[in-house]
Amino acid sequence: MTDTELQAVGDATLVQVEEYIESLVDTLDLDADSMRSGNVLTLDFEDKGKMILNSQVANHELWLAAKSGGFHYQYANGEWLDTRSKTPFRTHFVELLSGQLGQHCPKF
Repeated sequence: MTDTELQAVGDATLVQVEEYIESLVDTLDLDADSMRSGNVLTLDFEDKGKMILNSQVANHELWLAAKSGGFHYQYANGEWLDTRSKTPFRTHFVELLSGQLGQHCPKF
């Protein structure tokens, strides 16, 4: 995969995360703000902390910083996979988000 192709996949993922968070604002009455600056998406959950997601084109990875730690994902077979556990990003993100917010979040 070229850097350009990876950047497009990374951008699409950031948009999908933004849309998912917006849906949670409505369905869970969640107080969240999102701010995007280039390839960095910052999610602010007020008193529950922040999560920061960014695409690292040079490394061909997606990085996520959350209260529970930092995570790296590589794109393979049409999805982002955690480099340690091989858990798909969407599944892992919902688990981490649920833990950070202290409430169950629906599938992404």
